[in-house]
Amino acid sequence: MASSPRERRIEVLVEIHSHYLEQIEIAKQVDRVYDFALPPLVLHTLYTRDAHALKRWLEMAPRNAVTVLDTHDGIGVIDAGADRKSPHGSPGLLAPEEIDALVETIHDRSSGGSRQATGAAASNLDLYQVNCTFYDALGQRDEDYLIARAIQLFAPGVPQVYYVGLLAGANDMELLRRTGVGRDINRHFYRRSEVRERLQAPVVQSLFNLIRFRNAHPAFGGDFQLHESGRSTIAMEWRNNSDWARLDVDLAARRATISHSDPAGDRNMVLVPGSNVGANG
Repeated sequence: MASSPRERRIEVLVEIHSHYLEQIEIAKQVDRVYDFALPPLVLHTLYTRDAHALKRWLEMAPRNAVTVLDTHDGIGVIDAGADRKSPHGSPGLLAPEEIDALVETIHDRSSGGSRQATGAAASNLDLYQVNCTFYDALGQRDEDYLIARAIQLFAPGVPQVYYVGLLAGANDMELLRRTGVGRDINRHFYRRSEVRERLQAPVVQSLFNLIRFRNAHPAFGGDFQLHESGRSTIAMEWRNNSDWARLDVDLAARRATISHSDPAGDRNMVLVPGSNVGANG
């Protein structure tokens, strides 16, 4: 009789695009699931400066998730939508008109690049899987991009950063034209010289420092808490005994600050404005 993955000490990570309630139920039966609802909700939050939908999800999202903002596939905005398999369509995390506005804003921020790579315009699986780099989906606005990554790295779960997103990469329109495959817009082949150039970009250096902080601070080995805050603010915190780390985001002011415990005394890091992650006060 074949042994189960758990008997072989293999963790089961499920990749599924589905209604959020189904995702929650599946998470109870496996080791980890991908949090595909997070990317569209983060975009919606930054576009509208309204964190209500995102915070609702963070309160209920599976804690055994792998969090992403971008992958080798498109941005699956359908994961925040209504249940299309249900005859009555269970409501989603975003209303249909909010998803429509989200898709159109991605197209607008990417100067139409994502429109050329999505749906009938290119080989694609779903009209509501938008092909675009996350950096271009935010109009290459460094402040918004760093806030998005900070939210991802503070969200419950284990963060995964796609290589193009790690380098704050732009849409590869030339590759899209050559292949006609929509997903290739976010699958750029980097030359060594390009990697070296991108590593010097302030937004990339700030992102690296943010990732180092997430990997090193002991608070992230503890428990996640979402604090009460207004619709245009977000307060996320991790605590592990006496160690703690907190992210405060003011969407209206486009400002984010990380405060945290430190053996030398509590510290603050201004994430944006200024992109100077690592500056302590």
